[in-house]
This record gives sequence, C-alpha cells and structure tokens, in this order.
Amino acid sequence: MGHQRHAVPNQGTSREFRIAAIVSIVHLPLGLLLYNAGPFAILHPLLSFGIGLLLAMKRQVPLVNVALAVAYIIGSEILWRMAGIPIFWESGKYMSAVILIVALLRRHKLQIPVIPASYFVLLLPGCLIVLTGSSLSRLTQTLSFNLSGPMLLAVSCWFFHHVKLRPFEFKRLLIVCILPLLSVAFTTMFYTVSTEELQFTGESNAATSGGFGPNQVSSMLGLGVFLSMAGFVLFNKRSRFGVFFAVSALFMAALSVLTFSRGGIYNAVGAVLILILFQARDLSKGIKVAAPVLILGTVFIMFIFPYLNSFTGGALEDRFEDTGTTNRWEIIEADVKVFLENPFLGAGVGESRTVRKQFIEFSAASHTEFSRLLSEHGVFGLAALALMAVLVVTNLRRPNSRPGKAFIAGAISWSFLFMMNAGMRLAAPSFMLGLAYVTIANLRPGSKALAPRP
Repeated sequence: MGHQRHAVPNQGTSREFRIAAIVSIVHLPLGLLLYNAGPFAILHPLLSFGIGLLLAMKRQVPLVNVALAVAYIIGSEILWRMAGIPIFWESGKYMSAVILIVALLRRHKLQIPVIPASYFVLLLPGCLIVLTGSSLSRLTQTLSFNLSGPMLLAVSCWFFHHVKLRPFEFKRLLIVCILPLLSVAFTTMFYTVSTEELQFTGESNAATSGGFGPNQVSSMLGLGVFLSMAGFVLFNKRSRFGVFFAVSALFMAALSVLTFSRGGIYNAVGAVLILILFQARDLSKGIKVAAPVLILGTVFIMFIFPYLNSFTGGALEDRFEDTGTTNRWEIIEADVKVFLENPFLGAGVGESRTVRKQFIEFSAASHTEFSRLLSEHGVFGLAALALMAVLVVTNLRRPNSRPGKAFIAGAISWSFLFMMNAGMRLAAPSFMLGLAYVTIANLRPGSKALAPRP
C-alpha cells in the first residue's frame, strides 16, 4: 500500500514533464510562425484572450487556472510586438486586467488590498494637467501608455491576494510563462544566424533581437532566465524538471546577452541572488542552494559567453565592459529637477518628456518608473513610491512558506529592476509585482505536493 501511495505522484510528475517538454518544443517555432502568418497571426492573441476570458467567466474554474492563462499572455506580449501583430499596443496589459477583474467579480472576490488600490488612486490627480489642451486621441494614448501599467499592478495585487498556489501549481505557472519566452529566444536566434553581414557595435542590436527593440526583448528573456532559475533552485535540481529549467535558463541567457542590451541579464542575476538569499536558512544551507547556481553560472561564463563573444568578434565583451547608463542617469537627474520645480502635481502624465528639455539637450521618454512618478505626479507620485515600499515590506513579512517568500522576494526584485531601466513598457513587471500577494505552499521534495492529484 505504501508503494502505491507514492507511485501515483511519480506517475503524475512524469506525465506532466512529458507534456511540458512536448509543448515547449512545439512553442519554439511559434515566433517564426507569427512573423510569417500575415493576417492570421492575430489568431494567437485573440485565442489567448478568449481562452483566458472563458476560464474567468466559469465560476467552477479555480483562480489558479485563470492565473495560468494570464501568465501565458504576459510571456506572449513581447512576441506579439516583435511579430508586428496589428493589435492595440497596450493589449497585453488590458487583456490581463480584464481577465483578472472578470474572474474576481464572477467569484465575488471583492476585497481589494488597500495599499495597491491607494497607489493607483494617487496617480489620478496627475491626469488633471493633461485633460485640457490635448486632443482626445493624444490624451487617450498618453494616459494609456503611462497608467495601464499601474492599473494592471493594482489589479494583479487584488487577484493574487485571493490565490494560494500548491507546489505543482506554482511550477505550472513558471512553465506556462516560460513557454512563449522560449519562442522569443528561438526567434531571435533564427534571425541572428540567418541575417547576412551582421554588424556588432557598442550599441543594442535590433538584428539580434528579432528586428524589435533590444531593451524590451532582452528584459523579457531576462524574465525567462529568472523564472527558469527559480524553478531550478526551488524544485529538485536532479529531477527532469531541474534539467528543463537549467537548459531553459542557459538558452535564454545566451540570447538575452546577444541583444547587446545589458538590462535583461542584469535584472535576472539580481533577482536570482535575492531569491537565493531568502531561500537560505543559514550559511551551510546558503552554500547548498547557491552551489548548483554557481555551476550553471560557470558553464555560461566559461563556455557559452566566450563562444558568443567570438561570434561577435569581441564586441560582446566590449559591450558588457561598458559601464555607461545610455543617458538613463541624465534622465533621472532631469526628472528630479522637474519634480522640484513642480512639486505638487508634477508636470502631468506624459509631460515630463517635454518639460525635461530645459534640463537636458535630448528628448527621451523616462526609462525609470520611479523618477517618472516624481516628475509627472509630484508629491502624489512620491506618496505612491512610499506605498510601493510598504507593499514590499508588508508582503515579505507576512506568513508564507520559505520557498514562497524566496520567490516573492525575487519576483519583487525583478520587477523593480525592470522598472529601473524599462519603466512599465510591458505588462510583466506589474504582473510579477502583483505576485507579492500570492501564497505559495511549502515545497517538500519527494512529497505528494509536488505532483497533481490523480
């Protein structure tokens, strides 16, 4: 009888691994298909949204399954932009928010955490300045670009406040979000090796980023690295899933650095370090947790990076030796000056780019969400920043499993690092920061909790 009790979870885990492996392989060429599908490419975002909305509408469907649908959209958003699919630019954020809100309302989960709700409300006064003197189309575009991310953040916190993940559900969430990111990596690899006369300079490279913005592509591949490393650290490293997560991490790390945009890999490394720190109970435990990660890092540094550097004629090493911030620091300093001159309401939502010209010679949108909050929202933005800090401290102190707390700390770190260099240009940082409210049951290697119920 004892043997039978343990056989079912093992069978479930084996079956789930086979499914994950097959679906991952199928997803690899998805980006190439979307690039070349013409008008039919729009079916992918429509189906992703439709399935998510259907799950949200059905009350008997657990919220965990709704989270899986949204995680897939989060990973797919960059792929849709890369493929030039003709959908609204912020579709990923609005699709995710609509699915989450419908799921909560259908299940009568009306309790909204005060901190994220207050954070979003504090950003509304900054809209008053731009309500006059702007055309309707420009106003809509400005507000959507700058407030859709904070809106999704508040909704994600509300949603995950009501979600508790068992270990196998947590593992599924990681894999589902990773799937489209594997396609992003494969697509960038294909177009890199198939492009004639590649030129590598000291700047980010669109040609090795699937023809799209290297900063966003690199950042999302970095998310794939972090999620893969989280699965590698928190689940049995000697299992088949451990191999899956390790290979995924190395694959996406290689393609992330090859974009020549440094932010993606830096974000991932920073988040993984925080995850390890929170997972370790003491020094010996910390060494045990960090050792396999160091081995993977050594493989990347000793073998993969030198190969990529040789492929780029040494340009890759030169790029990562460059410590410049590509004007980000100058923009931050200018944002602070705009705040000091407009301390109450700030310059107004979307207006810092124009007002900032009196302090710097070039025109650029804010890359750092934190300085944007100051320059465009004034003291209300400062209060919103304070609430974000309270959100972090509160959720890291509340009861949770150690692996759950470690992942949440890593997810928060990744979100903040993303917002430091890419603002809220994608839905991912809002979703990942919303995970601060999720509860993850304890992971016990070898226990039934690691496998789905038969």
